[in-house]
Amino acid sequence: MIVKLPFAEATVAVDLRGLRVRPLSPGAPPGGRDLEGIVGTAVDNPISGRSLRELAHKQRSATVIVPDATRKIDLPRILPVILDRLRSGGIAGGDITILVACGTHPAVGTSELRDLTGILPPDVSVVQHDSRDREVLVDVGELRPGIRLRLHRAAVEADLLVTVGTVRHHYFAGFGGGPKMVFPGVAGHEEIQANHSLVLARADDGRGVRHPACEPGRLTGNPVAEEISRAAEIHPPGVSVCLVEGQAGETAWAAAGPWREVFDAAVAQARLWYEVPGNQLFEAMVASGGGSPSDSSLIQAHKGLDAACRFLVPGGRLLYVAAIDHGAGADAMLPFLERPDPDRILDRLDRGWVQYGHTTLRLVEKTRRHRVALYSHLDTSLAVRLGFEPVKVVDEVIESWRREIPGATVGVMASGAVYPRA
Repeated sequence: MIVKLPFAEATVAVDLRGLRVRPLSPGAPPGGRDLEGIVGTAVDNPISGRSLRELAHKQRSATVIVPDATRKIDLPRILPVILDRLRSGGIAGGDITILVACGTHPAVGTSELRDLTGILPPDVSVVQHDSRDREVLVDVGELRPGIRLRLHRAAVEADLLVTVGTVRHHYFAGFGGGPKMVFPGVAGHEEIQANHSLVLARADDGRGVRHPACEPGRLTGNPVAEEISRAAEIHPPGVSVCLVEGQAGETAWAAAGPWREVFDAAVAQARLWYEVPGNQLFEAMVASGGGSPSDSSLIQAHKGLDAACRFLVPGGRLLYVAAIDHGAGADAMLPFLERPDPDRILDRLDRGWVQYGHTTLRLVEKTRRHRVALYSHLDTSLAVRLGFEPVKVVDEVIESWRREIPGATVGVMASGAVYPRA
């Protein structure tokens, strides 16, 4: 069996012939076909309530929140459908704002922004959210005692707020998309950090430990996910458009309507397609970071690594293919990469939360638990420091498996990350 693993904008071929192989594949269709029809049907026939066109009637302005460039979504095909319904409902293009939900991620340049949204009508505004810009933040209520929730002015002041996002498993928030488009998508930096810090709990001896419920696919009892939902209730969108992608990374399912109903339906669909029986553990795995933009940085590539390691026995071997062309992905992560020791990171986070310290922690936990051969463009010395075994030729890894674990069954995650079904 020869598998082709997504790698940046290309693929890497891995020859697994002679090994016992078991694919771990999503149950989703490929997706991408008639995307405009899928989205159009969703917004014209919502799960409940009025259609997007009807909601736009007699409203003066609209803001459409969309994911940033770290998320794979075909906005050049989706946004024309949304804009058509808003304009035919009576909202002029000059009163429509596309608000990019950057969360704590940096804004992108003009060219990359155009690639993200596609070419839009000249009278439609595009704004990238900056969580640190206090001038654009509006207080909308109390998130929890002592912490206020601020959202971007464009989201608060629009007569009609629309969110568009893909619902997929998230490594500590349970699922992405849905309410995350509002919070943390267009929220203030301090409250985002306060929310993400909930991944730390207190052990009996008072030490900070990772909260056991902050896991992919876990919403109930997950303090991060539950607070995200509370934030969306404080300022809910008028209509939420939730998408679920197919095996090829293109949208294969969509629904629209009130955010909670739509999010619940999308979560159920994502579980159906992207969760597999959880009793499968392998001595060896082959997996990919998913290609661009999912493997562009350590922060993004870690998510595919997290999924693959859930199917490995302790001490199991993983060949992980991820480009990681942009290094860490955030300057805040860099101090943790100097000495990436789990106990040291936990101690630092216990004294003061830093968002991407947690990502580093989860990454090095995996490289200590398993042998991870990494094929990437990441600086070799950094890869070694993080516990990876950098490789230049993937076939050499597979050949070593043929010699050292000839009877092992190799799990292959080549067409999208899947997760163990609880």
